[in-house]
Amino acid sequence: MPVFVRHRRRVLATGLVLSLVVSFSGCASTPEAAANAADQKAYGAKMAQRGFWREALFRFDRAVKLAPDDPEILNNLAVASEAVGETARALAAYKRALELRPDDAKIKRNYARFAEYYTSLQRASGPTTTPK
Repeated sequence: MPVFVRHRRRVLATGLVLSLVVSFSGCASTPEAAANAADQKAYGAKMAQRGFWREALFRFDRAVKLAPDDPEILNNLAVASEAVGETARALAAYKRALELRPDDAKIKRNYARFAEYYTSLQRASGPTTTPK
């Protein structure tokens, strides 16, 4: 079984230690943007729970555009990016989420799992840098 498929199943099987919460942290600039970002995040979470990763990624991407400093949305974007195989995008989103909320246990746990997976991919494909 390809590594990506195994990893994707692992992501699904672990219950997605995502912070797929519907609450909104208020990082958008206007109340309308905040409400729309919260709606996008909530819908993205539903799609992720159902395994529709491309749709989840689309929704989280829209939410990030409305609330670029929301670490929960960035975490969700990272997990969805990882699930569809966009590891560079996942790495960037995890790093930004951790910058914004370095003590968040869910983000740290998701990033640690991703870093393990990312490192194994890098080892399989040859020498390159690993996430820091």
